[in-house]
Amino acid sequence: MAHTLDTAVAHVADSLDALDTISDPIERYQASRKTAVIVDDRLRGVRQRIALELKANGKTWREIGEIMDGVTAQRAEQISKGK
Repeated sequence: MAHTLDTAVAHVADSLDALDTISDPIERYQASRKTAVIVDDRLRGVRQRIALELKANGKTWREIGEIMDGVTAQRAEQISKGK
């Protein structure tokens, strides 16, 4: 599992490094903001699916919140709704 995680993180980091190839600083900044929005949206979806999967596997919202960096049960349920 750690190898897969490390590989996934390395791919994201390599992709972000590509932003440095944009010579114009304004364009590079705009690309970085657009990238942040896309990455945030994708990660929100990943976390939502994880919360739903954990719930389907019988975890309580409290347990899911603890798994998700110690957030409250209410926040864990919000995450499951894509918020």
